[in-house]
Amino acid sequence: MYTGEVESLQKQIFEDVNKMAHVFQVSWLTKRCLKFYISDVLNFENNSYHEVLFACEIASRAHYNLKQSRYVSCFVKNLMTREISQTVFLRRYMADFAELSQRQLEMSLAVAGRGSYEMMMILISHFASALKSKELDKNSLFLLQNFDILSFRQNHPVYFKDFSNLLLEISEVCESSEVKDTVKMFAEGRSAKNVEVFQSANEEIAVEGEDSDDEDYPCKGTQTDKEPKRGWIRAVSGNNYHLVSGNSHQLITTENKEKTWIRVDYFLKPTKNQTFRRDFEINCRDEAGSQWSYYIEECTEQQWNLQKFLKNVPSNEVKHWIVTKSSTHLKVVCNKVTVLNFNFATDCDPDMRTGKDIWSREIDYCKLYYDRKLLFILQ
Repeated sequence: MYTGEVESLQKQIFEDVNKMAHVFQVSWLTKRCLKFYISDVLNFENNSYHEVLFACEIASRAHYNLKQSRYVSCFVKNLMTREISQTVFLRRYMADFAELSQRQLEMSLAVAGRGSYEMMMILISHFASALKSKELDKNSLFLLQNFDILSFRQNHPVYFKDFSNLLLEISEVCESSEVKDTVKMFAEGRSAKNVEVFQSANEEIAVEGEDSDDEDYPCKGTQTDKEPKRGWIRAVSGNNYHLVSGNSHQLITTENKEKTWIRVDYFLKPTKNQTFRRDFEINCRDEAGSQWSYYIEECTEQQWNLQKFLKNVPSNEVKHWIVTKSSTHLKVVCNKVTVLNFNFATDCDPDMRTGKDIWSREIDYCKLYYDRKLLFILQ
């Protein structure tokens, strides 16, 4: 006689037991399986990628094959509780992007958040391949069609407009009418498909909460009629660009290529008899895209063997750069990672301590120079 207890569940047979419980509608065993998943499968001993992947795939298959979405909710909540980076996990989980199944794409959306900044950057990363192939692969199109446009627009109104302009710019080279129509609907704030991913009427599915950092992303907020109109433009190699006024400037690079560089010339507030121009330059030093040197005129040495390097630069091919200069610091953020926070007063090379006197001045205007095949600028 069944008592409602299972003597021993093991990870190796757990999915088979859960499937049988679901097929034969054994409610007590279904509940016991969920309890085992929470207490044992999600109890990562080392927080290793393989442990997380094992739990992720179980949750994904439970939802996709058995329509048990609670597993996905528990998995995502567990990542957040254990402070495991969804972005780091997704970078490996989605590495072989072209080979991902629809089930895995849906799970990726659930982990990142269908309307998250991180998923938008992943989407743009693969969408940018259309510039070379003039077509969008089915997985990139699926992400775009199932992205939560409404949520993204509400949480990131300025980014929504900026990314919409960027996507429209990229879509012009695509020959597919489906791609053009999907991007157009995105720009208009409408979903291409009325698809609900990992949601049911009776369950609240937790997704990644996006912590905003106003210091890293100072353009956060809704634009008003008094603010200058802005939009992403595709830069043309060899041209110089006047950047929008303000202390922060945004760029998007879409490939890693060694020995390519980006330079921002700062024209600082002049005195009655003198004008001031100072350069800031970053250089890609490896094909992996994670090693970048930097040079700040009259603050650091420009010689190759004495150059300094940005820290913890993400290796993603698509990089969203935000360069911010204040009276005291020059700060660089790449894909939400602070890779440089240079203090003019304390971080200058020993023989260049006076550099702070000029860099502390307010910005008059800036010019951009670059040596890259593809670069987008927020103008």
